[in-house]
Amino acid sequence: MATISFKTIPINNSTVTSAARLGELAISSIPKIIETPAAMLYVRSGVVPDVTYDFVPDNVTRLLEIPLGSLVESMNNLENAESYANFARLVDPIYCPFHDSLVEVRPGGNGNLFSSLWTKSGRKELNIDRFKKLIQLVQPTMYETMFDGDTPFDKTTDKRFTKDRERSRRFLEHSLENQAISSNLIIPLVGGHDKRHRQLYLTEILRLLPTYEKNIFGISFEGIHAYGPSTEHINLDAIKFVIEETKSKLNEHPNLLYTMPLLWRPDNVIRGIDLGLDLFSGAYIPYISDRFVILTFQYNKDMPSTSTRTDYNINAKEYFNGKQALLTNCECYACKNYTQSYVYHLIQTKELLGRTLITIHNLYHYHGFFQEIRKNLRNNTWNEYRIMILEQYAPSQQK
Repeated sequence: MATISFKTIPINNSTVTSAARLGELAISSIPKIIETPAAMLYVRSGVVPDVTYDFVPDNVTRLLEIPLGSLVESMNNLENAESYANFARLVDPIYCPFHDSLVEVRPGGNGNLFSSLWTKSGRKELNIDRFKKLIQLVQPTMYETMFDGDTPFDKTTDKRFTKDRERSRRFLEHSLENQAISSNLIIPLVGGHDKRHRQLYLTEILRLLPTYEKNIFGISFEGIHAYGPSTEHINLDAIKFVIEETKSKLNEHPNLLYTMPLLWRPDNVIRGIDLGLDLFSGAYIPYISDRFVILTFQYNKDMPSTSTRTDYNINAKEYFNGKQALLTNCECYACKNYTQSYVYHLIQTKELLGRTLITIHNLYHYHGFFQEIRKNLRNNTWNEYRIMILEQYAPSQQK
Protein backbone atom coordinates (compact mmCIF):
# COMPACT_ATOMS: atom_id res chain seq x y z
CA MET A 1 0.00 0.00 0.00
CA ALA A 2 1.05 3.57 -0.63
CA THR A 3 2.15 5.68 2.32
CA ILE A 4 -0.21 8.52 3.11
CA SER A 5 -0.40 11.43 5.52
CA PHE A 6 -3.06 13.95 6.42
CA LYS A 7 -2.68 17.28 8.15
CA THR A 8 -5.13 20.05 8.93
CA ILE A 9 -4.39 23.66 7.98
CA PRO A 10 -5.28 26.46 10.39
CA ILE A 11 -7.94 28.82 9.07
CA ASN A 12 -7.20 32.47 9.82
CA ASN A 13 -10.86 33.28 10.09
CA SER A 14 -12.32 34.67 13.29
CA THR A 15 -15.81 34.65 11.81
CA VAL A 16 -15.96 30.88 11.25
CA THR A 17 -18.00 29.60 14.18
CA SER A 18 -18.34 26.04 12.83
CA ALA A 19 -15.83 23.19 13.01
CA ALA A 20 -15.05 23.58 9.28
CA ARG A 21 -11.42 22.94 8.43
CA LEU A 22 -9.00 22.69 5.53
CA GLY A 23 -6.62 19.78 5.10
CA GLU A 24 -3.96 18.28 2.87
CA LEU A 25 -3.87 14.60 1.95
CA ALA A 26 -0.46 13.48 0.68
CA ILE A 27 -0.16 10.09 -1.06
CA SER A 28 3.19 8.64 -2.12
CA SER A 29 1.81 7.16 -5.36
CA ILE A 30 0.79 10.55 -6.80
CA PRO A 31 2.72 13.86 -6.99
CA LYS A 32 -0.23 16.15 -6.29
CA ILE A 33 -1.58 16.99 -2.83
CA ILE A 34 -5.31 16.34 -2.44
CA GLU A 35 -6.93 19.30 -0.70
CA THR A 36 -9.88 18.79 1.63
CA PRO A 37 -12.82 19.15 2.07
CA ALA A 38 -13.18 17.05 -1.07
CA ALA A 39 -15.62 14.72 -2.77
CA MET A 40 -14.27 11.43 -4.06
CA LEU A 41 -14.86 10.03 -7.55
CA TYR A 42 -17.34 7.16 -7.22
CA VAL A 43 -16.23 4.06 -9.13
CA ARG A 44 -18.02 0.74 -9.48
CA SER A 45 -15.93 -2.30 -10.46
CA GLY A 46 -13.17 -0.09 -11.81
CA VAL A 47 -15.44 2.08 -13.97
CA VAL A 48 -16.90 5.54 -13.39
CA PRO A 49 -20.62 5.04 -14.13
CA ASP A 50 -21.46 6.18 -17.69
CA VAL A 51 -18.12 7.97 -18.31
CA THR A 52 -14.67 6.86 -19.41
CA TYR A 53 -11.71 8.24 -17.47
CA ASP A 54 -10.71 10.37 -20.50
CA PHE A 55 -13.92 12.39 -20.13
CA VAL A 56 -13.83 12.90 -16.38
CA PRO A 57 -13.55 16.72 -16.00
CA ASP A 58 -10.18 18.10 -14.96
CA ASN A 59 -11.56 19.68 -11.78
CA VAL A 60 -12.60 16.30 -10.32
CA THR A 61 -10.62 15.07 -7.31
CA ARG A 62 -8.98 11.84 -8.49
CA LEU A 63 -9.39 9.83 -5.31
CA LEU A 64 -11.38 6.77 -6.35
CA GLU A 65 -14.17 5.61 -4.07
CA ILE A 66 -14.60 1.88 -4.78
CA PRO A 67 -17.03 0.08 -2.41
CA LEU A 68 -15.98 -3.44 -1.49
CA GLY A 69 -19.43 -4.69 -2.50
CA SER A 70 -18.63 -3.94 -6.14
CA LEU A 71 -15.47 -6.06 -5.93
CA VAL A 72 -16.40 -9.09 -3.85
CA GLU A 73 -17.82 -10.99 -6.84
CA SER A 74 -14.54 -10.50 -8.74
CA MET A 75 -12.25 -12.14 -6.18
CA ASN A 76 -11.43 -15.12 -8.42
CA ASN A 77 -10.35 -12.81 -11.24
CA LEU A 78 -8.33 -10.64 -8.87
CA GLU A 79 -6.33 -13.63 -7.66
CA ASN A 80 -4.74 -13.84 -11.10
CA ALA A 81 -3.61 -10.21 -10.99
CA GLU A 82 -0.83 -8.59 -9.00
CA SER A 83 -3.28 -6.04 -7.63
CA TYR A 84 -6.70 -4.64 -8.42
CA ALA A 85 -5.13 -1.43 -9.74
CA ASN A 86 -3.15 -3.45 -12.28
CA PHE A 87 -6.18 -5.59 -13.11
CA ALA A 88 -8.37 -2.55 -13.82
CA ARG A 89 -5.47 -0.36 -15.05
CA LEU A 90 -6.06 2.30 -12.42
CA VAL A 91 -3.39 4.87 -11.59
CA ASP A 92 -5.27 6.95 -9.03
CA PRO A 93 -5.37 6.30 -5.26
CA ILE A 94 -8.23 4.13 -4.00
CA TYR A 95 -10.45 4.42 -0.94
CA CYS A 96 -12.58 1.36 -0.16
CA PRO A 97 -15.60 1.95 2.08
CA PHE A 98 -17.08 -1.25 3.47
CA HIS A 99 -20.62 -0.47 2.26
CA ASP A 100 -21.84 1.22 -0.91
CA SER A 101 -23.54 4.59 -0.33
CA LEU A 102 -25.90 3.84 -3.22
CA VAL A 103 -27.17 0.50 -1.87
CA GLU A 104 -29.51 0.17 1.09
CA VAL A 105 -28.14 -2.02 3.88
CA ARG A 106 -30.84 -4.38 5.12
CA PRO A 107 -31.00 -5.65 8.70
CA GLY A 108 -30.06 -9.14 9.82
CA GLY A 109 -26.96 -9.80 7.72
CA ASN A 110 -24.28 -9.99 10.42
CA GLY A 111 -22.88 -12.64 12.74
CA ASN A 112 -20.07 -13.08 15.26
CA LEU A 113 -17.54 -14.03 12.56
CA PHE A 114 -18.97 -12.40 9.44
CA SER A 115 -20.63 -9.30 8.07
CA SER A 116 -22.63 -8.84 4.89
CA LEU A 117 -22.16 -6.63 1.87
CA TRP A 118 -25.33 -5.67 0.05
CA THR A 119 -24.85 -5.55 -3.69
CA LYS A 120 -27.23 -5.10 -6.61
CA SER A 121 -27.30 -8.88 -6.93
CA GLY A 122 -28.10 -9.46 -3.26
CA ARG A 123 -26.33 -10.19 0.01
CA LYS A 124 -22.71 -11.34 -0.03
CA GLU A 125 -21.39 -12.76 3.23
CA LEU A 126 -17.83 -11.85 4.14
CA ASN A 127 -15.97 -13.51 7.01
CA ILE A 128 -12.77 -12.16 8.52
CA ASP A 129 -10.43 -14.32 6.42
CA ARG A 130 -12.24 -13.52 3.19
CA PHE A 131 -12.20 -9.82 4.04
CA LYS A 132 -8.43 -9.93 4.62
CA LYS A 133 -7.95 -11.73 1.33
CA LEU A 134 -10.02 -9.13 -0.53
CA ILE A 135 -8.04 -6.23 0.94
CA GLN A 136 -4.75 -7.95 0.02
CA LEU A 137 -5.99 -8.40 -3.55
CA VAL A 138 -7.28 -4.84 -3.94
CA GLN A 139 -4.39 -3.10 -2.12
CA PRO A 140 -6.37 0.12 -1.54
CA THR A 141 -4.60 3.30 -0.52
CA MET A 142 -6.90 3.39 2.51
CA TYR A 143 -9.91 1.34 3.52
CA GLU A 144 -12.68 1.00 6.05
CA THR A 145 -12.49 -2.05 8.29
CA MET A 146 -15.31 -4.58 8.67
CA PHE A 147 -18.03 -3.61 11.11
CA ASP A 148 -21.54 -4.59 12.18
CA GLY A 149 -23.46 -1.30 12.23
CA ASP A 150 -26.91 -2.95 12.07
CA THR A 151 -28.53 -0.48 14.49
CA PRO A 152 -31.73 0.99 12.98
CA PHE A 153 -33.08 4.05 14.75
CA ASP A 154 -35.78 3.22 17.37
CA LYS A 155 -35.53 -0.52 16.56
CA THR A 156 -32.34 -1.53 18.37
CA THR A 157 -32.20 -3.08 21.82
CA ASP A 158 -29.42 -2.67 24.35
CA LYS A 159 -28.36 -6.28 23.68
CA ARG A 160 -28.12 -5.55 19.94
CA PHE A 161 -25.97 -2.46 20.58
CA THR A 162 -23.61 -4.59 22.68
CA LYS A 163 -23.25 -7.16 19.89
CA ASP A 164 -22.64 -4.34 17.42
CA ARG A 165 -19.74 -3.02 19.49
CA GLU A 166 -18.21 -6.41 20.26
CA ARG A 167 -18.29 -7.63 16.68
CA SER A 168 -16.98 -4.35 15.25
CA ARG A 169 -14.13 -4.28 17.78
CA ARG A 170 -13.22 -7.88 16.94
CA PHE A 171 -13.16 -7.12 13.21
CA LEU A 172 -11.01 -4.04 13.82
CA GLU A 173 -8.49 -5.87 15.98
CA HIS A 174 -8.10 -8.60 13.35
CA SER A 175 -7.20 -5.94 10.76
CA LEU A 176 -4.72 -4.23 13.10
CA GLU A 177 -3.02 -7.52 13.95
CA ASN A 178 -2.52 -8.55 10.32
CA GLN A 179 0.70 -6.98 9.05
CA ALA A 180 -0.34 -7.22 5.40
CA ILE A 181 -3.45 -5.04 5.82
CA SER A 182 -2.85 -3.08 9.02
CA SER A 183 -1.99 0.29 7.42
CA ASN A 184 -4.14 3.29 6.47
CA LEU A 185 -7.28 2.17 8.27
CA ILE A 186 -10.49 4.16 8.47
CA ILE A 187 -12.20 3.05 11.68
CA PRO A 188 -16.01 2.82 11.61
CA LEU A 189 -17.41 4.40 14.77
CA VAL A 190 -20.49 2.35 15.65
CA GLY A 191 -23.16 2.48 18.36
CA GLY A 192 -26.06 3.94 16.40
CA HIS A 193 -27.94 6.84 17.98
CA ASP A 194 -27.23 5.53 21.47
CA LYS A 195 -24.89 7.94 23.23
CA ARG A 196 -23.69 5.45 25.85
CA HIS A 197 -22.75 2.73 23.37
CA ARG A 198 -21.02 5.14 21.01
CA GLN A 199 -18.97 6.45 23.90
CA LEU A 200 -18.10 2.91 25.03
CA TYR A 201 -16.86 2.08 21.55
CA LEU A 202 -14.97 5.36 21.26
CA THR A 203 -13.24 4.54 24.56
CA GLU A 204 -12.04 1.27 23.02
CA ILE A 205 -10.70 3.15 19.98
CA LEU A 206 -8.89 5.63 22.23
CA ARG A 207 -7.31 2.68 23.99
CA LEU A 208 -5.95 1.41 20.66
CA LEU A 209 -4.77 4.76 19.27
CA PRO A 210 -1.48 5.10 21.21
CA THR A 211 -0.33 1.67 19.97
CA TYR A 212 -1.65 1.90 16.41
CA GLU A 213 -1.54 5.63 15.71
CA LYS A 214 0.56 5.08 12.56
CA ASN A 215 -1.96 2.54 11.28
CA ILE A 216 -5.22 4.37 12.05
CA PHE A 217 -5.79 7.09 9.46
CA GLY A 218 -9.30 8.31 10.10
CA ILE A 219 -12.79 7.87 11.52
CA SER A 220 -16.03 7.10 9.68
CA PHE A 221 -19.37 7.74 11.40
CA GLU A 222 -21.45 4.59 10.97
CA GLY A 223 -24.55 2.83 12.25
CA ILE A 224 -26.77 5.91 12.11
CA HIS A 225 -28.54 5.29 8.78
CA ALA A 226 -29.29 2.47 6.34
CA TYR A 227 -27.43 3.84 3.29
CA GLY A 228 -29.15 4.06 -0.08
CA PRO A 229 -31.62 6.65 -1.49
CA SER A 230 -33.10 7.66 1.87
CA THR A 231 -29.83 9.33 2.90
CA GLU A 232 -30.25 12.08 0.30
CA HIS A 233 -32.80 13.66 2.65
CA ILE A 234 -31.20 12.77 5.97
CA ASN A 235 -31.59 15.31 8.76
CA LEU A 236 -28.02 16.00 9.82
CA ASP A 237 -29.19 18.16 12.71
CA ALA A 238 -30.65 15.01 14.30
CA ILE A 239 -27.23 13.33 14.39
CA LYS A 240 -25.14 16.45 14.93
CA PHE A 241 -24.54 15.55 18.57
CA VAL A 242 -22.98 12.20 17.54
CA ILE A 243 -20.27 13.87 15.48
CA GLU A 244 -19.62 16.84 17.74
CA GLU A 245 -19.26 14.79 20.90
CA THR A 246 -17.03 12.22 19.23
CA LYS A 247 -14.70 14.85 17.78
CA SER A 248 -14.41 16.57 21.15
CA LYS A 249 -12.97 13.34 22.58
CA LEU A 250 -10.39 13.19 19.79
CA ASN A 251 -8.94 16.69 20.14
CA GLU A 252 -5.52 15.23 20.94
CA HIS A 253 -5.45 13.66 17.47
CA PRO A 254 -6.07 16.66 15.16
CA ASN A 255 -4.78 14.94 12.03
CA LEU A 256 -7.34 12.16 11.92
CA LEU A 257 -9.41 12.35 8.75
CA TYR A 258 -13.21 12.38 9.22
CA THR A 259 -15.71 10.96 6.77
CA MET A 260 -19.28 9.67 6.64
CA PRO A 261 -21.00 7.73 3.83
CA LEU A 262 -24.12 9.44 2.48
CA LEU A 263 -25.67 10.62 -0.73
CA TRP A 264 -24.34 14.12 -0.11
CA ARG A 265 -26.82 16.67 -1.42
CA PRO A 266 -25.09 20.09 -1.68
CA ASP A 267 -26.87 21.70 1.29
CA ASN A 268 -25.95 18.73 3.47
CA VAL A 269 -22.35 19.05 2.25
CA ILE A 270 -22.33 22.52 3.84
CA ARG A 271 -23.71 21.09 7.09
CA GLY A 272 -21.15 18.27 7.00
CA ILE A 273 -18.29 20.74 6.59
CA ASP A 274 -19.68 22.77 9.51
CA LEU A 275 -19.32 19.57 11.54
CA GLY A 276 -15.66 19.20 10.52
CA LEU A 277 -15.92 16.39 7.95
CA ASP A 278 -13.07 16.17 5.44
CA LEU A 279 -13.91 13.51 2.86
CA PHE A 280 -17.28 13.06 1.15
CA SER A 281 -18.70 10.18 -0.87
CA GLY A 282 -19.11 10.94 -4.57
CA ALA A 283 -22.08 8.58 -4.95
CA TYR A 284 -24.57 11.47 -5.19
CA ILE A 285 -23.53 12.12 -8.80
CA PRO A 286 -24.32 8.68 -10.27
CA TYR A 287 -27.48 8.63 -8.15
CA ILE A 288 -28.95 11.81 -9.65
CA SER A 289 -27.46 11.29 -13.14
CA ASP A 290 -29.18 7.92 -13.34
CA ARG A 291 -32.45 9.85 -12.89
CA PHE A 292 -31.57 12.45 -15.57
CA VAL A 293 -31.22 15.26 -13.01
CA ILE A 294 -29.08 18.26 -14.00
CA LEU A 295 -27.39 20.27 -11.22
CA THR A 296 -27.96 24.00 -11.60
CA PHE A 297 -27.50 25.48 -8.11
CA GLN A 298 -25.32 28.59 -7.97
CA TYR A 299 -22.05 27.47 -6.39
CA ASN A 300 -20.08 30.52 -7.51
CA LYS A 301 -21.28 34.10 -7.00
CA ASP A 302 -20.10 34.94 -10.53
CA MET A 303 -22.53 32.41 -12.02
CA PRO A 304 -25.92 33.61 -13.22
CA SER A 305 -28.48 33.06 -10.45
CA THR A 306 -30.73 30.00 -10.71
CA SER A 307 -32.75 30.95 -7.66
CA THR A 308 -35.90 29.24 -8.90
CA ARG A 309 -34.37 25.76 -8.66
CA THR A 310 -31.22 23.91 -7.69
CA ASP A 311 -31.63 21.23 -10.37
CA TYR A 312 -34.07 20.01 -13.04
CA ASN A 313 -34.94 16.80 -14.88
CA ILE A 314 -33.87 16.93 -18.52
CA ASN A 315 -36.29 14.11 -19.32
CA ALA A 316 -39.23 16.51 -19.03
CA LYS A 317 -41.05 17.26 -22.30
CA GLU A 318 -40.48 21.02 -21.93
CA TYR A 319 -36.86 20.45 -23.07
CA PHE A 320 -37.89 18.91 -26.40
CA ASN A 321 -36.95 22.16 -28.19
CA GLY A 322 -34.44 23.52 -25.66
CA LYS A 323 -31.83 25.40 -27.69
CA GLN A 324 -29.55 26.37 -24.80
CA ALA A 325 -26.96 24.31 -22.96
CA LEU A 326 -27.81 22.14 -19.97
CA LEU A 327 -26.69 25.14 -17.89
CA THR A 328 -26.04 28.56 -19.42
CA ASN A 329 -22.40 29.69 -19.20
CA CYS A 330 -21.22 26.37 -17.80
CA GLU A 331 -17.71 25.49 -19.03
CA CYS A 332 -18.04 21.69 -18.95
CA TYR A 333 -17.67 19.64 -22.15
CA ALA A 334 -21.37 18.74 -22.29
CA CYS A 335 -22.61 22.31 -21.95
CA LYS A 336 -20.09 23.75 -24.43
CA ASN A 337 -20.98 21.25 -27.15
CA TYR A 338 -24.60 20.10 -26.78
CA THR A 339 -28.09 21.50 -26.23
CA GLN A 340 -30.93 20.51 -23.93
CA SER A 341 -32.98 19.24 -26.88
CA TYR A 342 -30.16 16.96 -28.04
CA VAL A 343 -29.67 15.43 -24.59
CA TYR A 344 -33.46 15.05 -24.28
CA HIS A 345 -33.47 13.24 -27.66
CA LEU A 346 -30.66 10.91 -26.51
CA ILE A 347 -32.64 9.95 -23.41
CA GLN A 348 -35.84 9.32 -25.38
CA THR A 349 -33.97 7.05 -27.79
CA LYS A 350 -32.16 5.33 -24.89
CA GLU A 351 -28.74 6.27 -26.20
CA LEU A 352 -26.00 5.85 -23.58
CA LEU A 353 -24.44 9.14 -24.67
CA GLY A 354 -27.30 10.96 -22.94
CA ARG A 355 -26.35 9.65 -19.50
CA THR A 356 -22.68 10.28 -20.31
CA LEU A 357 -23.27 13.98 -21.03
CA ILE A 358 -25.42 14.38 -17.91
CA THR A 359 -22.72 12.77 -15.76
CA ILE A 360 -19.97 14.94 -17.25
CA HIS A 361 -21.90 18.09 -16.39
CA ASN A 362 -22.84 16.94 -12.89
CA LEU A 363 -19.27 15.89 -12.07
CA TYR A 364 -17.96 19.27 -13.24
CA HIS A 365 -20.61 21.18 -11.30
CA TYR A 366 -20.31 19.17 -8.07
CA HIS A 367 -16.52 19.24 -7.89
CA GLY A 368 -16.49 22.91 -8.87
CA PHE A 369 -18.67 23.39 -5.81
CA PHE A 370 -15.99 21.78 -3.61
CA GLN A 371 -13.32 24.00 -5.18
CA GLU A 372 -15.37 27.04 -4.14
CA ILE A 373 -15.82 25.60 -0.64
CA ARG A 374 -12.06 25.37 -0.17
CA LYS A 375 -11.56 28.83 -1.69
CA ASN A 376 -14.06 30.44 0.69
CA LEU A 377 -12.59 28.68 3.72
CA ARG A 378 -9.20 30.11 2.79
CA ASN A 379 -10.52 33.60 2.01
CA ASN A 380 -12.40 34.34 5.22
CA THR A 381 -15.77 34.24 3.42
CA TRP A 382 -17.14 30.90 4.61
CA ASN A 383 -20.16 32.21 6.49
CA GLU A 384 -21.36 34.23 3.51
CA TYR A 385 -20.79 31.29 1.16
CA ARG A 386 -22.60 28.72 3.30
CA ILE A 387 -25.62 31.05 3.55
CA MET A 388 -25.67 31.45 -0.24
CA ILE A 389 -25.91 27.67 -0.71
CA LEU A 390 -28.35 26.96 2.11
CA GLU A 391 -30.75 29.69 1.01
CA GLN A 392 -31.02 28.08 -2.43
CA TYR A 393 -32.14 24.78 -0.91
CA ALA A 394 -34.40 26.23 1.78
CA PRO A 395 -37.54 26.58 -0.42
CA SER A 396 -37.33 22.95 -1.60
CA GLN A 397 -36.90 21.72 1.97
CA GLN A 398 -39.97 23.68 3.14
CA LYS A 399 -41.95 22.33 0.22
